[in-house]
Amino acid sequence: MGKEWRFILDGRCSGYYNMAVDEALFCSYNQYKIPTLRIYSWARPFITLGYKQNVADVLKNNKIPFVRRITGGSALLHTSWELTYSLVFSTLDLKLSSSVKDSYKYICKFIINFYSQLNLKADFAKDLFKSNLDTLTNFCLSSFSEYDIIINGKKIGGNAQKRSKNLILQQGIIPLKIDFELIRSTIKDVDNLADKITYLGAYLKADYLNLALLFAKSFSQTFKVELVKDKLDEAEMELTKKLINQKYLDNNWNFYRNFVYEETPLVK
Repeated sequence: MGKEWRFILDGRCSGYYNMAVDEALFCSYNQYKIPTLRIYSWARPFITLGYKQNVADVLKNNKIPFVRRITGGSALLHTSWELTYSLVFSTLDLKLSSSVKDSYKYICKFIINFYSQLNLKADFAKDLFKSNLDTLTNFCLSSFSEYDIIINGKKIGGNAQKRSKNLILQQGIIPLKIDFELIRSTIKDVDNLADKITYLGAYLKADYLNLALLFAKSFSQTFKVELVKDKLDEAEMELTKKLINQKYLDNNWNFYRNFVYEETPLVK
């Protein structure tokens, strides 16, 4: 095996906590220099908006709580029927090329391998479709980019990134089920979703824990790294709490992308 990575396996948590932990890991990387795979889910339905999205353009109502991600892309409606992951690492950890698209493809190949271990044939969208790629819509799963993953002609899951020099945060989802009606009732301009997207429950029965462990195993095997089970340390927990209270619970961030730390974070 190659370099060690931290492996954090969380359960079903609040949307504010989930986004704060991912950012805390991202902010803390330069202190620890240890890359991290985190797997988690959601305690209740929760919407995350892409970093640049306008709330009024995307949401029909505020019946479901929402939070703005620091990663790009489009909105997602998360539920407890979902495996969500985040990766925090430097380009050196996976020896990535300088090309953003090439490196994105390289990172996502472990997800292709994960589906293969479930006996599902998955392909990148660019290998199947010649048009309608890289056109963003309000809802992440209803738009297609080159390296979105396709099963039986439909998109499954999605991924988004934030980069800071050579540091990368990648977040992604693997849906076990999808509530199409709930999506249509909360997010604007979503049509014919059942024709565009799919989910694991359409092909197999598996519980969250078994899928999470298989997902982690696929990552370890694909990149030949050793995953060491871990949890947030005291400093990371303090930063997580600060991010929840000062940022992710604040309408200035969630509506307008405005945010200022009251104190200097661990790593700027």
